[in-house]
Amino acid sequence: MRGRGILGLILIVVVVAAVYVYFTAVSPVTNYVKEGLDLKGGVHVVLQATRPATHADMQKAETIIAYRANKLGISEPSIQLQGSNQIVVDLAGVHNQQAAIKMIGQTAQLIFKAPNGSIILTGKDLTSASAALDQTYGPIVNLQFNSEGARLFAAATKKYLGQTISIWLDKNELENPRVDSVISGGQGMISGGFSSLKQAQQTADLLNSGALPIPMRIIEAQTVSPLLGQDSIHASAIAILIAMALIILVMLGIYRYAGFIADIALGIYLILVVGALIVFGAVLTLPGIAGVILSAAIAVDANVIIFARIRDELRAGRTMGAAIDHGFKNALRAIMDSNVSTVIAAAVLYYFGTGEVRGFAVTLIIGVLASFVTAVGVTRYLLRLSEDTVLVRNQKLFLG
Repeated sequence: MRGRGILGLILIVVVVAAVYVYFTAVSPVTNYVKEGLDLKGGVHVVLQATRPATHADMQKAETIIAYRANKLGISEPSIQLQGSNQIVVDLAGVHNQQAAIKMIGQTAQLIFKAPNGSIILTGKDLTSASAALDQTYGPIVNLQFNSEGARLFAAATKKYLGQTISIWLDKNELENPRVDSVISGGQGMISGGFSSLKQAQQTADLLNSGALPIPMRIIEAQTVSPLLGQDSIHASAIAILIAMALIILVMLGIYRYAGFIADIALGIYLILVVGALIVFGAVLTLPGIAGVILSAAIAVDANVIIFARIRDELRAGRTMGAAIDHGFKNALRAIMDSNVSTVIAAAVLYYFGTGEVRGFAVTLIIGVLASFVTAVGVTRYLLRLSEDTVLVRNQKLFLG
């Protein structure tokens, strides 16, 4: 049993080491974890309603902006309400910042105007828009109206036959075509001013997303350089390595073999945290990395509580096996209270916070749960594997 226990412990150490080597040297973990704006670079925009808005208006605007962001090809846009009249948009990995800012913030109100400037119909009468490449006109946007829109459009082309009907998107005139015939069937076309099919598609996407229910203006727009993100990752990696190295040395110096077991559990903890981030598709931010480091300290703190309880049981005259059992049992309540309090605080941060605050809360919750599993489950299992060896039976070698 003693030989099997040590062999099992060695096997676990080898597996943990192999995982670390693979995800650091062979295939870096950054290939699997989604990076946030501050690490990957991109665009940070804050939009604010220019008139009083209801909560329903803001929620609809949030949905429309999310649709537009997805049309930009962004896999993990962060779009959140802030206060009563603001929307915060974080677009990680965006390269054309100006195009992104223009698209997400544009009102996208389509208007057809008569020669005298009166409004004939608007985007609310539109059911769909699609981009196409026409042999005569080049890039175009085909429009399909609902029944009411079809009726109004047909009546307008009949009334203004031989005159022009201008087409506007917000305050920009797209074209001012001459009406040469009555157009029925509920279909129209925008053919002017598109330099490429991509630009026509962006206009179609804007129209399909619908007009924002309230006018909004951009009050803050920042671009984050990918280089800054890489510098942050590098600095964070160094910080994590230094923190882990100090924790390992302190635990070994104070608790000897028990500290070695805690260090192995800490290594498994980091694997669990990164695995959870990958599985749940969480976006890792710089504050999120801070959450990982903080929860690592919590994981070590749980082991310290356990070892202190085991020492108390040994001083009370219990055998080593009984001391380990009672030590874990007595420490469990304190660890549970501490972890539950931290998870509640992190949950409140997630509910009321936005952007990077939420990233910190998510990684902290995942880290606390992983730390509980490793402290209570993994550490106890590893001690059981080597319980009959001199490393545990000798109190000085075991707990210092």
